[in-house]
Amino acid sequence: MKPALLVIDMQNDFRKGKSEYSCEMLGKKLIKKVKNLIEFCRSKKIPIIYTQHTIKPDKSNAEIGEPENVRACIEGTKGWEIIEEIKPKDKDIIIRKDRFDAFFKTNLEEILKGLNINTVILCGVLTNNCVRATAEGAYQRNYKVIIISDCCGATSYVKGISHKKVHDFTLKDLEGRTYEIKVTSFKGLTGLIK
Repeated sequence: MKPALLVIDMQNDFRKGKSEYSCEMLGKKLIKKVKNLIEFCRSKKIPIIYTQHTIKPDKSNAEIGEPENVRACIEGTKGWEIIEEIKPKDKDIIIRKDRFDAFFKTNLEEILKGLNINTVILCGVLTNNCVRATAEGAYQRNYKVIIISDCCGATSYVKGISHKKVHDFTLKDLEGRTYEIKVTSFKGLTGLIK
């Protein structure tokens, strides 16, 4: 196994209570867990790749149908920046993207091939959006995928259904309908990577 860690969209706009687009699960506890995961991967010499959802100030690259007053992840704003506690280091790679799937119209696959990566470890937000789409994008490109369940967070868009239920269902669905997507905890990962 030759893995890389993908840290998905851990940006200020998604922090709990920081914007109308925030993730209820992205509080201090999740940030600390992601920080510990990053440090573990660094100690194992696993490359760290951050994705940064990036919408141009003129919103010309916003998603089809997205409201014109969208205010999340606007390039150059404080909300667009990666959360301070887990900022990338000099050798880390940052992929800027404007869709859920980090492979879509980016050089992520080229970078992974250049590093001879065959497995991607995913953490970040949102479990049911960008984490899911990137996991599926990796799977479709024949990468093995490991999603760290306690290092991801979801948002519910359905009244009466909790964020945690959406998170759990998304992970069960991904693991249940694919052959090479594994869902485990951070502790479980430490047993897989020696």
